[in-house]
Amino acid sequence: MTKLKFRERVVNMMLHYSWLSSYTIYGSDSEIGPVTNVYFDTERWTVRYFIVKTSATFLAERVFISPASIAKIDHKNNVIRLSISSKEVDKAPVPEKEPLSRQYEKDMHTYYRMSPYWVGHGIWGPAALPHELLVEDLSELPLEREHDHHQSHVYDAENVIGYKLATKNDTFGKIDDFLIDESSFEIKYYIADTKKWLPGGKKILISPKWIEEISWEKAQFSIDVTREQLEKAPEYLPELDLDDKRESELWLYYGK
Repeated sequence: MTKLKFRERVVNMMLHYSWLSSYTIYGSDSEIGPVTNVYFDTERWTVRYFIVKTSATFLAERVFISPASIAKIDHKNNVIRLSISSKEVDKAPVPEKEPLSRQYEKDMHTYYRMSPYWVGHGIWGPAALPHELLVEDLSELPLEREHDHHQSHVYDAENVIGYKLATKNDTFGKIDDFLIDESSFEIKYYIADTKKWLPGGKKILISPKWIEEISWEKAQFSIDVTREQLEKAPEYLPELDLDDKRESELWLYYGK
């Protein structure tokens, strides 16, 4: 995949998932390690955790970092800086197994004094942005209702790369990358590669909000668009600014 220049990488505050492996995460005191993956949820299509490979000085080989702990992303130097220390990260809960359980998520949120993102109606539950989940005291954490104790819907993003995308009766491409909003960490679009499926194939943008069905067994997302729309859809060119106007035109084209 073509490496984008810095000038192209900060357009409209969108992160490509494929870039993240070139970033290193630092605590407020020292380096933690490189980003290896992210986990996202399929209820609100938002990145919930960055997975970071640690050095031999850490207790665990990898750690989970919530976007709530991110203080700054330095694109020029490919560095993500946290508001927490590497010592805090080293002592944080580590999942015993995968997929992640809701109990692990509760333990992690309690440890970092974060309101649970799954309680509330926004993409970050009670908050609009991840850092707003942080509280000074555990007594400030909201009480969960009985129906909030459901299972986690967090999935490994790396496993989804290459998933097929389909209309109701036709496969039209595969997931090649994601575009992630840098402020909210919401997955705004999947980048679909249609070159092997459609005449004159190209890369196009598909919003997760258009996904009707997920088949983990078939490794396939079914989308509420037609083949005809896809064939004539605007091509995604990373060097062009994905501004509000282009986004509006994209949604209008699909009749969304």
